[in-house]
Amino acid sequence: MERPCLSRRHTLLLPASAAALGGLAACGPQDEGFGTAAPVRADDGSISLDDVPENASTLVNFGGEQPFVLLVRGAGDDLAAYSGYCTHNGCALAQKEAELDCPCHGSKFDAATGEVLVGPATRQLPEVSVVVEGGLVRRDG
Repeated sequence: MERPCLSRRHTLLLPASAAALGGLAACGPQDEGFGTAAPVRADDGSISLDDVPENASTLVNFGGEQPFVLLVRGAGDDLAAYSGYCTHNGCALAQKEAELDCPCHGSKFDAATGEVLVGPATRQLPEVSVVVEGGLVRRDG
């Protein structure tokens, strides 16, 4: 009885397949991408508006299925919110001053507008609905 052998083509594909799987595993959102700069945690589902500095952007972990949200605050209650995940492959973004950086493939976003600064991402960050009630910010819905 003859043993089956791998063809040369299949043998050469094995290392490439293993490398590709390892690369994909590194792209998962569970990596969180925040490094040592952790986002503000909303343990009870909301944070104080005072925890979001005026004229600045702050990453917030609201918990849930897609927890990371970029809050962009102007003056007073002027607040916008964007997804904290890269539109290229869904990796959690890390805030680096006025930019959001994707640790997976190098995309960069403007932390004030969610616009793409550097690809491979081609779409801006989607808006997230938030409400301010009684001095607390929470996700809406």
